[in-house]
Amino acid sequence: MGHHPPADSATDEMTFEAVAAAHYPSLVQRLMFIVRDHADAEDLAQATLLRAYEAWDRFDGVSDPGPWLRTIGTRLALNERRRRLRRPWSRLSVDEASETITNLDLWTALAALRKEERAALVMNVLEGYTQAEIAALLEVPKAQWRAG
Repeated sequence: MGHHPPADSATDEMTFEAVAAAHYPSLVQRLMFIVRDHADAEDLAQATLLRAYEAWDRFDGVSDPGPWLRTIGTRLALNERRRRLRRPWSRLSVDEASETITNLDLWTALAALRKEERAALVMNVLEGYTQAEIAALLEVPKAQWRAG
């Protein structure tokens, strides 16, 4: 089943449970921007944490796990979106979306973007990644992100 870190590893300093609790809410929020469905975002956040837990013994325990978790989550979200056809976008209430999102025009504008564009926008605006970093994380060829 899952891999457990050795008792004497560097990960003792940063327990998986503490990392998961600290990052889960922001992970769900970021995934909401990509999948536009709160339940799907929660499912993807849980899948992200499961993947991270399974690989926790390989995590160095020193660096910030946030970027690692966001990369796993973004890739899972994009893969899930590719796997199945989605229903037309429906507007979510502010309560469903997030207490921090109050302008439904933002949801309308985000819904007009392709899923990869939404992911890149979130990574740039919320996370501060550069175009080159986003292209590398999303595995976009250099010629394609430069042309866009």
